[in-house]
Amino acid sequence: MRNIDDPIEVVCNVDDRYARQCAVMFTSLLENNPDDMIIIHVVTTYLMPANRVLLSDIVQRKYGCRLVMHKVDDELLKSCPVRRGDYVSVTAYLRCFLPAILPLSIHKVLYLDSDLLVLGNIRPLWDVDLTDKALAAVEDSSSGNQETLVRLRLPDNYTYFNSGVMVMNLDYWRENKILKRLMLYLDGFHERIRENDQDLLNVCLWKNRVLLPLRWNMQSGFLKNRPGCRRYALARAREEIRRTVIAHFVGRKKPWHNNCANPFASEYNRYLDMTEFADHRPAKAKINPLFGMVHHVMARLGIGGYYRHRSIEAYGFTAR
Repeated sequence: MRNIDDPIEVVCNVDDRYARQCAVMFTSLLENNPDDMIIIHVVTTYLMPANRVLLSDIVQRKYGCRLVMHKVDDELLKSCPVRRGDYVSVTAYLRCFLPAILPLSIHKVLYLDSDLLVLGNIRPLWDVDLTDKALAAVEDSSSGNQETLVRLRLPDNYTYFNSGVMVMNLDYWRENKILKRLMLYLDGFHERIRENDQDLLNVCLWKNRVLLPLRWNMQSGFLKNRPGCRRYALARAREEIRRTVIAHFVGRKKPWHNNCANPFASEYNRYLDMTEFADHRPAKAKINPLFGMVHHVMARLGIGGYYRHRSIEAYGFTAR
């Protein structure tokens, strides 16, 4: 029986391209949080009726939680820049508009990207103290990129965060007119924005955020030989991997693509098998044995952007 006295409000931005992945994410979230009532808000510019039914069946019929759809006019995003050829959609900016989209009765939300897995209890994340803060988030796996800080005019010692997992204090946003601040920055300095909403949130809220332990957003980059994070975060990342609660498949290569080497891909397939898409695993293409050998040697030597291990168990992570 789920506790309905203190529900967790989760928000996800979904379109038809990511409906299947979102179904897997919802399954992992609800499988691993059986005691809490979770209200999931789907924010979308358009979602086909079949995909609405798909997500509703998982959340409400299978797990006894609640799903709320919020249809947004895409005119809302007309002033938001996206680089040509970027694999991230302009709808990523929707998370910036959540204080205006969601009713005033919702004071706080946990925003989750669709391309991730929830592998444990999120109640401690939900309960993080956000007094006088706009949001809580995890360091980005490319936080060591000084070019980003220079481009955004951020301090040299600033820790750039990833916007794929955020606990957002909507009351603070509304009271301090954060959305207006974001739009004014876009209007005046849009040429500085390259990572879409993530750049925008970092540059406007760098004094108003709480940094979370890496376990709450274990991005693919932290699992590689040469993470792009700051040096001090590297040892912490290697310790946090085994405590991962949220695994985030950032970048272009994801578990639903052929031959994804991400060590958490096996976990993705485990939750995929719990959905109606169990027979939709990507085909494994044949790999040249020589290429495979070179990949293995380079990974063992710590060269390049390869994953340090092929299995997540080798990092010390145990499936719950």
